[in-house]
Amino acid sequence: MKAAIYHGIKHVSVEEREKPVAGDKDVVIQVVKAGICGTDVHAYLAGGDDVGIHAENEFGHEFVGIICEVGKNVEDLHPGDRVTICPTARRPESCGLNSTEIADMSGAFSEYVYVENAKKDENVFLLPKNLSFDRGVLTEPLSVSTHAVEIADLKGGEKALVYGAGTIGLCAVAALQAKGIKDIIISDINEARLNIAKEMGATPFHSGKGNLMEFVKEQWGIYRGNSGEDCINADVVIDCAGLPMIIDEFIGNAKTLSKLIIVAVHGKNVEISPYWVLAKEVTLKGSRGYTAEDILTSIHTLSQEECKLEKMITQKYDHKDIGEAFEQACDGKNAIKVVIEYP
Repeated sequence: MKAAIYHGIKHVSVEEREKPVAGDKDVVIQVVKAGICGTDVHAYLAGGDDVGIHAENEFGHEFVGIICEVGKNVEDLHPGDRVTICPTARRPESCGLNSTEIADMSGAFSEYVYVENAKKDENVFLLPKNLSFDRGVLTEPLSVSTHAVEIADLKGGEKALVYGAGTIGLCAVAALQAKGIKDIIISDINEARLNIAKEMGATPFHSGKGNLMEFVKEQWGIYRGNSGEDCINADVVIDCAGLPMIIDEFIGNAKTLSKLIIVAVHGKNVEISPYWVLAKEVTLKGSRGYTAEDILTSIHTLSQEECKLEKMITQKYDHKDIGEAFEQACDGKNAIKVVIEYP
């Protein structure tokens, strides 16, 4: 089979590798489409060891495909099934790799991927007939944002502020909408990304052209805090940008009982005010990865006609041109989600 191999910074090549064979409990999936993740871009630009992508290995973890081989002891999965997977559960950790390595070296940039101990709705997930591969390839990133929305424990009808209109931020918009939330403000400095967010139904704000907190107050009114302070009237804030100032800005402007869900990786430590955390009774939560239930929810969200998330797919490349695709994915101004297509 043709497989994209990660050799190190700025070095990815398509090579001939042995096609995987399913054991009695396994399945092999022929890849149809795969998405380039921010983790893959990090490995390409800065090195992969710290994100579980080691040199001379297959990699990639966002994909959809068709089952082509099924082990004799596998139940409820069949050749021809259209599927995606939970990459962190693709192999058991007894294989000697941690969950990050198992996921990020899944081999989505190869023509075939195998899944050990394959189980429906645990590590392999069927795509409904009305869900195209073009949308289905977004299941994994949407699952990340769906997890963030789920742990926020929203009931529907709340007001949400999202920092960052990249892949995960736009997925957060879709996940919030699926939860019944219509009042969504999203902040970024990239006009193209903000335009897509607007097409999806969110209210965009260019944070390089004004004060976000004042904009939120203008849109949703001022909430008076327990000490008489002016607060933004947002019930939940989702950080998909990872900027050091976001946590402090949230605590300084948060309404009583509101929540900050941190999805993005913060590169620096920040100071917080325990007094205001206490006085406002705010919640700060980290959101990492997703569960099988989040994946099922994301598949359902993508299968709904009103979902517009495929608008964030900005470029598509043939598998043989994966090097060019990675260069494009590194262009943050002009690329959001770059998708690889297989013959």
